[in-house]
Amino acid sequence: MKNFDKTLKDKFSNKRVTIQSSKFLELEQLYSERLNIIEEANTKPFLEKNDSQNFFKILYSNFLSQSYPDINAVFFNRGNLLSDEKISDEEKQKYNQLFLEITKQIPNETYIELSKITDEINRYKFALTVPYRFEIFQDLFDENQRKRIDIINFLLWNVE
Repeated sequence: MKNFDKTLKDKFSNKRVTIQSSKFLELEQLYSERLNIIEEANTKPFLEKNDSQNFFKILYSNFLSQSYPDINAVFFNRGNLLSDEKISDEEKQKYNQLFLEITKQIPNETYIELSKITDEINRYKFALTVPYRFEIFQDLFDENQRKRIDIINFLLWNVE
């Protein structure tokens, strides 16, 4: 993860794009709130049982709040990486609708450029994870949905 984070900052920090919309601001707030809820939910069991699984979830949620976002893990709980919570189909649909609304607000030229950038990021991510096959980086969605999520992750990314 550290190598991926360094590669992102070195190669892509100058390509950052921001969009200003109420839906995107709503997403930023929801993402931050979900990470806080997840971290708090994992802290109590970790402190009570000294459970390494919960410790990983705390570390990963902390990493996501400071580095490259993963809305698949945060909103859909893909692979139970961050919690044992089951996400309802209605809630998943609500988030997918929000992602779709945000991507519709991105001008076509910007969307195409973001698509190229996120494809390049995915090539770096794949190259760094091939020997390890980390579940963290696996996507379980159709190509259009994956592309939307890749672009939104990039837009959410806060370069420090």
